[in-house]
Amino acid sequence: MKTIVCVDNRMGICFNGRRVSRDRMVSEDILEMTRGNVLWMAPEADKLFKEVFKAKEEVCRETGTGKKIQDAGRLEDEKMWKVDRNFLENAEEEDFCFVEGENLAGYEGKITEIVLYKWNRDYPADVFFEVDLSKWRLEERKDFSGYSHEKITKEIYNRQGLL
Repeated sequence: MKTIVCVDNRMGICFNGRRVSRDRMVSEDILEMTRGNVLWMAPEADKLFKEVFKAKEEVCRETGTGKKIQDAGRLEDEKMWKVDRNFLENAEEEDFCFVEGENLAGYEGKITEIVLYKWNRDYPADVFFEVDLSKWRLEERKDFSGYSHEKITKEIYNRQGLL
């Protein structure tokens, strides 16, 4: 499986019970990256992606393009993600998993790729991403502007050939 995680500078993923992962541009990037694949997540994360669909529908309606279905998708027909409390167990090899606070211990042998979105900020994190990245190869890095963060860095790690 391929994991997707949002982190701060110290690899924190949650602070004071709040997610680090809330940024509309990141959610859009995740949906685009996982298009045509299964994206698993916990029930709490579902709202992030529903908001992206709603925002795209509003833009299409406001601009009068008439392309609501092609551009935004109908949530009922084109929902590209699956929600389940046990998503890490259910994910198959080529599936993506959006991880916000779940413990990945015990799943590391199942992970083939790690996608990190780094906020480039320090938060008072109390839950951290615990995978040792020194055992992974950085394949790609790019910076982009988020909705709520001026600079977000996306990094893709692969363990192919490192076992």
